[in-house]
Amino acid sequence: MMKQNSLKQIKLLKLFYLFILALTAILVVPTHIFPQPYFMSFRFPYYLEMMPIFLGVSWPMTFEIYHYVLYALAIIGSFNVLGIIFYPRFKQITLFSSLVGLFLISLMVLFFFFVFLRVNHSTAIIYGLYSVVLCIANFLTFKAFIAGKEALRE
Repeated sequence: MMKQNSLKQIKLLKLFYLFILALTAILVVPTHIFPQPYFMSFRFPYYLEMMPIFLGVSWPMTFEIYHYVLYALAIIGSFNVLGIIFYPRFKQITLFSSLVGLFLISLMVLFFFFVFLRVNHSTAIIYGLYSVVLCIANFLTFKAFIAGKEALRE
């Protein structure tokens, strides 16, 4: 019974990650297709230059940190998707990646809603809510794989 429940959660997670992929495309693609000033509220990197020094870090270093965070999110998301598609083979790495994702994305939520809100309200709200969706996805992934791990023990 528990195993059926975790398999159902995994199937729902597949749909949720598909939704996240579509949402990501909606946020990113227009900024690469249309020139400025169109879709300015979706252009997060543009506003990094306008951001005051944060924790002693100026905008060029902030821009570099932004790229490292994007790489980390891509790796975390890839491991989560691999774990969901090839369940239960990648359960350990997916548990670890979703846990790291919870920590990293929680920091992103705090950054957008408490620090970046002073730079640009609309961009902070858009990407803050997007970060909340990513945090929920990582939490649900972690929860499903913990339940799946328990079901496999039985």
